[in-house]
This record gives sequence, C-alpha cells and structure tokens, in this order.
Amino acid sequence: MSRTVTIGTLLGLNNRLAPTRMEVTLPNRATAAWLRVATNVDMTADGFLCSRGGFARSAAGGYHSLWADAQDAYAVRDGDLVHIHVRTLAQTVAVPGVGRARVSFVRLPDGMVYWSNGERLGRLQGALAREVTTAAPNPVPVVDPTAGSLPPGRYQLCFTALGPDGESASSEPQDVVLPQGGGIAIHGLKPGMLVYATGPDGEVFNEIAPGDYLSLGNTGAACSTFMLSAMPPGRALAHYLGSLLVARGRFLYLSEPYRYGLTHASRAFIPFPGEITVLQAFDDGLYVCADKTYWIAGDPLNTSPVVVLPYGALPGSLATDPREKTAYWQGEQGVVVARSGGAVSVPQDDALLFAAAVGGATLVREQGGEKHVIAARFDIDPL
Repeated sequence: MSRTVTIGTLLGLNNRLAPTRMEVTLPNRATAAWLRVATNVDMTADGFLCSRGGFARSAAGGYHSLWADAQDAYAVRDGDLVHIHVRTLAQTVAVPGVGRARVSFVRLPDGMVYWSNGERLGRLQGALAREVTTAAPNPVPVVDPTAGSLPPGRYQLCFTALGPDGESASSEPQDVVLPQGGGIAIHGLKPGMLVYATGPDGEVFNEIAPGDYLSLGNTGAACSTFMLSAMPPGRALAHYLGSLLVARGRFLYLSEPYRYGLTHASRAFIPFPGEITVLQAFDDGLYVCADKTYWIAGDPLNTSPVVVLPYGALPGSLATDPREKTAYWQGEQGVVVARSGGAVSVPQDDALLFAAAVGGATLVREQGGEKHVIAARFDIDPL
C-alpha cells in the first residue's frame, strides 16, 4: 500500500548539480529541492512523494518482450511466444521455440498482431499463430512446349499459391517460344495453385484455367502479386499509410498497401546510415531512430527524412500512450517524448546525466489518479 508524505516542494531527480546546490529558489521566492536519489517512490504532479506500492508475482518463468493493448498481451516465456489473457492472465503458447531474441509487435488494421524477432515474421489472432502470407509455390511447376492451337509467339507463365493467408507472391516468369499450332504443357501443378499467362509476345499476366495451356484463354484477372517478395523479418515494426514497415539492420522495408506480407524488394525500401532500433508512426508521419532520429512526413518513399535529434534510440525502449497520442523511448539523454508533426522533447536532459546503455524498457503506467512513464536502461543486453 502506498503512502504520501510531504517534504517540501520537489522538482525531481538531478545528478548534474553538486550536492550542496540541490535547494533552489523558485520565481515566487518559495524554496524547492532536487533529489539526488529516490528509491521505490513515485512523485505526484503536485510535488509529493508516494511510496511505491508492492507487488506479487503472478507467474514464474523467464519473460521478455512483454507487449499489450486493450485486447491482447504477448511475451516470450522460456523461449516460447505466449498469449496472455488481459483479464485472467491465463497463458497459452502461440509460437513455440522463438528463442531469446527480442520481439517487436504491432497491431494492424486487419485486427491481427504482427511480430518479428529478426529471424521470423508472423502474425497472431489471439492465441492462434498465422503466417503473414501464403508461401509461394515450391517446387515451381515446369512448362514445356507441346501440340496445341496457340498462335505462334513468345509466351510467359508464372504461378502463385492461394491459401488462408491470401495469395502468395508469384514465381519468376518462365517463357516458351511456340510455332504455329503449339501449346504449353504444365507439370507439377498442385491444388491451390493459380496459373497466369501472357498472350503471344505479350507482357500482361492474366489468370488462365488450371491445366495445360493449349488455346488462348488468358482473360482472367491480372496477377496482382507479380514479382513481389515476402516481407523480411526485422527488429522493429510499425504500420503507416496502409503498409507494414519492417526495420532490418539499417534498411526500412515497406509492404504493398494492405498486402502486409508482400513487398517490392527492389524498390520499396529506404537505407539509413545506421541500424534502425525504433519505428513510431503517427497519422501525419513516421519517426525512424537509427544513427539519428528522423521524422518522415508523408510518403516515406518520396519524402526526405528530417533530423529531429542527433542520436537514435535504445533497442526495446518504445512505449506508447494511445489516448494522449504520445510515444516514449530512450536515447542518449534520457526519455524522449514524441508527438505528431515531428515534435520531440527530452525532459530529463537539463537535470540528468546518463551512462552509456545498450538497451532499454519503457512503461506508461496509470494508477491512483497519476500517470508515470517508467524507464529502465541496461548497460548489458539482458537477452
């Protein structure tokens, strides 16, 4: 149980001032004081100190990468990705064997939570694990010339797979040159595969009926996943302007709009000078924390990033307050407060000096009528 005590007007923590200069005079001539150290206490908005409430362990195990919103919660427990019921705290293994790597999560407009640990990329529907897209055909069907009634010319074919996670990326095109009275035999076609073909010397791939291509019939829908690739896994995720964004090393990849598992790998990416550790999207732009902190307004592929801070962010340190439309992460000079429009502030910079850190964790906590941002910094990676 917490207890509030009054010990004068408090300004917060400060390790920049000498111990003999912790008391200051405010503009109204009242005396206030900085704290050098504060352990297991919270400061209220009125300048009071509350002893921090106790806690009881709800579940045992080795946990990391805890993420939650109003609907679901997830964490990695002893190497397994588990779904945590937000009210009962009951746990169900959703993805076994994800390992110790830090996991990033984001909920997308399709209602699912997408996750990645740098090696795998998936999505979650409650405790049910889903793939981000249907896998492309493997092995790819083989095409050969045969007899038929196709006009002479060069034909191209490609294949996709259709499954519960949508249509896959297409296979690479295969071409066949036919004389008059030729056709195309297709070997290895399996249920659930779609076939797309061009006309003679054509460039547009339209769906054809499954089976050998013996007469012109490429009148179906054009292949909407032609020459797309599966989104790569990464260390940070976000959703912006209808696309899933994945940070992998120093590259930011963008999915096709509303095709969250597919991307144009040859052009839908942005390189940055350093490794990207934090992504945070707002309605009007995107923060990318790499060697520096950048703000990108509008379309990321057609907008130049603007530097808003001369340093990046600690991995794992992002937290958001959806009601206040505010994001928090940690940089070299403490907690960064970020809002739309590229507006950032570093409220701890004037009072605190921080040692170097390699990772962090941040929590927005609201209880007892007070809202706090709790931040932890690690000088060695706990994972």
